[in-house]
Amino acid sequence: MREINIDLGPSIGTGDIEIVKAATSKLVPGDHLLLNLEAADAHETDRILTILEKEGLDYQTHGSHSGQKFMIIATPRNKKEELH
Repeated sequence: MREINIDLGPSIGTGDIEIVKAATSKLVPGDHLLLNLEAADAHETDRILTILEKEGLDYQTHGSHSGQKFMIIATPRNKKEELH
């Protein structure tokens, strides 16, 4: 079980999208992908969430108590869940 942590920095660019795509393609059941963003960029997450959905990942979004950070935690779906 691996944990991959990616800091997307002050803004989400094309390079960040490619990094997320590369990381999602390597995930196996039990892995966790943690994406850290600035809360001001939370509105830019649609592209990332679309990638996660296309790759068959479950995800949750979390904001920090300070309101400055935003995190997406993604994990591969179990094959059994996809059949339902």
